[in-house]
Amino acid sequence: MAANRTAVGRLPIVAVIGAVIPISLISAAGWWFTAPLESPAPAAARPDESSADATTAGPRPAPLAEWPAGRLDGREAKRYLLAFMEQAVRRLDRVDGYTAVLTRQERIGGELGPEQRLRIKIQHEPFAVFLRFEAPNAGKEVLFHEGRFEDHLLAHNGDWTRRLIPRFKLDPHGPIALADNRHPITEAGLAHLSRKLLQYRKLDLDDPHAETILDRSTDEDGRLWYRSVHTHSTYTDERPFAYVEIRYCPDLLLPLQIESYDWPEPCCDLEDVELAERYHYSDIDLDVSFSALDFDPTNPEYGFQRY
Repeated sequence: MAANRTAVGRLPIVAVIGAVIPISLISAAGWWFTAPLESPAPAAARPDESSADATTAGPRPAPLAEWPAGRLDGREAKRYLLAFMEQAVRRLDRVDGYTAVLTRQERIGGELGPEQRLRIKIQHEPFAVFLRFEAPNAGKEVLFHEGRFEDHLLAHNGDWTRRLIPRFKLDPHGPIALADNRHPITEAGLAHLSRKLLQYRKLDLDDPHAETILDRSTDEDGRLWYRSVHTHSTYTDERPFAYVEIRYCPDLLLPLQIESYDWPEPCCDLEDVELAERYHYSDIDLDVSFSALDFDPTNPEYGFQRY
């Protein structure tokens, strides 16, 4: 099947950057590929608890009922899921950041790429991301820190090309950084994902062409998940995918697994959808305390130093 229509309105899920430079582009690289590293950034000041309490003062939302035990659909399902995602966004807003393992698979240029496994660190304020690839291209690392490095990402490969270019700096929205990624690193993480899902749930509420089903499912390891299934019968720019399945952790009450399927060609049925992107978060720690070195290329545990 030809490439499906995903040029507009792509869901910025957990987008992360592979940051692999094609060999044909190495000769065009500038001085900034091995520019001297900055001095370590000062540690971000933690927000004052009293001021945080003041900004969140007001009536608290009523506790959300437990996820439906059986199948729930229609407007009632849409309203419940909207409230659930509002709660998820609020919870993520209360944490400074987290560590996790991300397993992802993306279709780029019509071709479904290999499954990738990464260990990630994400800090919410100021926004910062560190990625270390475990497979494939083990050892590849990517770092982005809002407000540093001219808001560019730093990266180095894990293969032999690292000896040619020990590290490089890229515009996260540029064609090289996005050559092997559906989304920029600036949109990575659960907080961005949850806010985007909340926007879609608001659209669903009054959209007769949006079908929402809530139920529970069990994975191959016997673990229980809350699940929502979303089907859209009419293509619009606001609907980047025809079919989406999301699983939520019953303990964290957060969306940790999402699989999105492209719209089929006009000649085909909705049953003929292809996987566009898949993101699974695991081994999540929401109670972490980062230091300045966690998002600094001079960290001796990272591989951004020159050979």
